[in-house]
Amino acid sequence: MNDYQKLMERVHAPEELETKVLCAARRQAAEQPERQTGPRHLVKRNWKPVLRGAVCAACALALVLGTVRLRPAVESGEQPGGNPVVALDYAFGLTAYAAETGESIGPNANGGLALAASKDTELDYTVLDKETAEHGKFTNYCFQISGRDIQAVKLEIDRGGLYRRDGSGAAMSLGNSIEEPYNPEVSYGLWVPPEELLEGTALFDGAELRVTAVYSDGGEQTETYRLAKERLRAFQSEDGTMTLAPGLAGDEQADVQGLYAARLDGRWLQWPVQDSRTVWKGNPYGIINGKLHSGIDIPADQGAVILAAADGTVTETGFDTAKGNYLVLDHGDGLTTLYAHCRNVDAKEGDTVKAGEMIAAVGSTGMSTGPHLHFEVRQDGEAQNPVAYFDSDIRDTLKAE
Repeated sequence: MNDYQKLMERVHAPEELETKVLCAARRQAAEQPERQTGPRHLVKRNWKPVLRGAVCAACALALVLGTVRLRPAVESGEQPGGNPVVALDYAFGLTAYAAETGESIGPNANGGLALAASKDTELDYTVLDKETAEHGKFTNYCFQISGRDIQAVKLEIDRGGLYRRDGSGAAMSLGNSIEEPYNPEVSYGLWVPPEELLEGTALFDGAELRVTAVYSDGGEQTETYRLAKERLRAFQSEDGTMTLAPGLAGDEQADVQGLYAARLDGRWLQWPVQDSRTVWKGNPYGIINGKLHSGIDIPADQGAVILAAADGTVTETGFDTAKGNYLVLDHGDGLTTLYAHCRNVDAKEGDTVKAGEMIAAVGSTGMSTGPHLHFEVRQDGEAQNPVAYFDSDIRDTLKAE
C-alpha cells in the first residue's frame, strides 16, 4: 500500500474529489519519462510524486471542508523509517456570545476576542442575595466553540471558574476546568465563585484561559488566551460588520465594558514611532462617512524616527498622491504593514529589516494636514484594526487625542 492510499484511509474524501486526484496523478505519470529499471533494491525510490499527490488531495479536501490546514508532522518531513509524513492540522474557532442579548462577535484576524457585556449587565457584585451568595455569579462573558470533526472539548482557567449554558438557557457551574463531549449549541461563560463575589469580574483581569479541541482522529489543538479588563470600542469593518477592539485612554467612544481575550501566540507588533505614543482619535480605523479609513494616524514631530513593527522584507516603496512617501513590509504568512506620509524612506525594496530598526522618518507628504505616520496592518490583503496587533503592555502606554 503506498502513502497516498494510507492517507486516504485516514481522510474520508468525497468520492468525486478522490477520482479527480487519482486521474491527475495518472496523467502526470504518463507524461514523465521512463525511469531507470533494475533490481528493486538498487533503485532509489523517488517519493516526490507520491508526496505531491497526497498533498494535492489533502489541500483539495481542506477547500471542501474549510477546516484543515496542511503542515509537516516533523521538521524533516520523514518518519523514523524514512517515509514522508503529511499531518492534518485541524482548526477551531471561538465566537464571543453575549448571554443577555444573544448577539455574537467573531475574533479578529489576530485571534483576539472581545467578550462584551452591556452597561446594564455590569452589575454591582457586592449585592449578596441568598441565591448569589450560594451559587456565585454567572457573568455575561460567554463564548462558543465551532469547528469540524470535534469530538470533545477541554477548558481550563487559572482563576475564577467556568459555567455551561445549554440551549434552554440553564446554567451550570463547572469549576476551573472541564472535559466533555462537544456540543455546538452549548456556550461557556466565566463564573465568579461565591467566595470571590466581592472582586467581581475584575477577578478575570490577567487570567489565562486554555481551550482544547479533540478531533475524531484523536488529534488535539490548544489555544491559550490572556484576559484583560478593557473598555472596548465598536467599529465597522470593511465588509460592513460591527466588531469590538480594545479602546485607548482618552477615547470617549470606547464605552463598552468587557474583557479582551488575546491569543498568546498572536502576531504582536512593536510600536512604530519612536517619540510618540498618541493616536489621533479624530480619524480612527473603521468606516467613517461611508469610507474605510484603513489604518491609524500617529501624530509626531517632523523627522521623528519610524521603526519596523516586526521583522520583515521591504516589498514596496514609492510616492503616491494620497499616501505620500511610503513603504510596505512583508512579515510572512500574509501579514503586511504600511507606513505612509513619510518625510523620507531609508529602506529600499528587497531589504530585510528587524523589528525596531529605523526604516523612515515622519513627514507630511501626500494628502496630509500635518506631520504624522499613517500606519496600516493587512492580513492576506485585507485591512485590520492595528490596535488589535499591539499587546496590552503597549496599549496601556497609548492615548487617543
